[in-house]
Amino acid sequence: MTRHSNGPTLAALVLAGLNMRPLLTSVSPLLGQLRQSIGLSPLAASLLPAVPMMMMGAVALLGAPLMQRLPLRRLLLAGLTLLLVALAVRGVIAEGRWLVLSALCGGLGIGIVQMVMPGLIRQRFSRRSTAVTGLWAGALMGGGGLGAALSPWLSTHLGWSLALSDWALPVLLAILIWLWLRVPGTHESNPLPLPSLWRKPRAWTLALSFGLVNGGYATCVAWLPDAYQQLGWSAQAGGALLAVMIALQVTGALLMPLLARGSDRRPQLIFSLACQLIGMAGFLLDPLLVPWLWAAIAGFGLGAAFPLAMVLALEHLPQPQAGARLVAFMQGWGFIIAGCMPFIAGQLHTVTDSFTSVWLMQGAVVVGLIALNFRFHPRSYRQAFGQPGL
Repeated sequence: MTRHSNGPTLAALVLAGLNMRPLLTSVSPLLGQLRQSIGLSPLAASLLPAVPMMMMGAVALLGAPLMQRLPLRRLLLAGLTLLLVALAVRGVIAEGRWLVLSALCGGLGIGIVQMVMPGLIRQRFSRRSTAVTGLWAGALMGGGGLGAALSPWLSTHLGWSLALSDWALPVLLAILIWLWLRVPGTHESNPLPLPSLWRKPRAWTLALSFGLVNGGYATCVAWLPDAYQQLGWSAQAGGALLAVMIALQVTGALLMPLLARGSDRRPQLIFSLACQLIGMAGFLLDPLLVPWLWAAIAGFGLGAAFPLAMVLALEHLPQPQAGARLVAFMQGWGFIIAGCMPFIAGQLHTVTDSFTSVWLMQGAVVVGLIALNFRFHPRSYRQAFGQPGL
């Protein structure tokens, strides 16, 4: 295979996806050790998952001019380099504030890569873009599972600092592969002028729905291992529980879109949200009864809702460029909303000294999401954006 063939590009794409979540998931199983070793405060612990999510949202909203001026491959390498630096410096960090700063830098890098990747996929895999996008999403979620499962083991053998910084090594490998690859340039026509989405209520409701779903994921990533460690579990067991949740998230993300039929996405979305509600209710009412089942059900629902939300937004608008812009708006504000959720959850735990309030909050959010998603009937798409156009 040559540097121009799609095989190496696909491998590089998957490797980049695997690197998008360990920044988040490698920390949560080690929160207990970080509190003891560097005196990590409750505020800093709440910010660690929140800051990267907010940076992803900010990049999605503000990064469009960069994509018009710079080659996609150069932007992707810049994003991976920022992530590499953020992970590598965790090996020498001795204070919680610097750990939060590394999360900010890493979140910026992840946001750039996530912004660029859809364009690269369309550029290299135009006829298989849907399947390749699904593979990218699966790799992204799978990398999160690896971060949760392996970090406690690495910490046991190497110490917590190397357990966090060693995740820079696969990022370095991804950078080397993307430097070796040759990605042909693209000569696209100038983008069509599109009216603003800021005054479209449906754009905001889609962003709210997307953000609250991802906020559930961020809350579980941030606090699920710690919640079970406070119930007497080891760091390894807590990380494994989170890995199970993420593994079922990958399953849901890959399986549910294949089962979707017709033009109405609400049945699949409501089913996905119902799974989330069952899992959160289990964590709330009897977390030790069948914890692996609660994590699996919640994970399947969280994973299934993610691609369905993307498809729902794209189906609101028939024009590809307009649909892509709506998805960018939805993801931008959605990730900012999602970043607030684990922070709020952390503050609730600090005030109540219990994770009961966290799961109660998340259950209430899911109930609200179910009610919100009933509004997304296909007949409302055209009216919501006054088509044709926006």
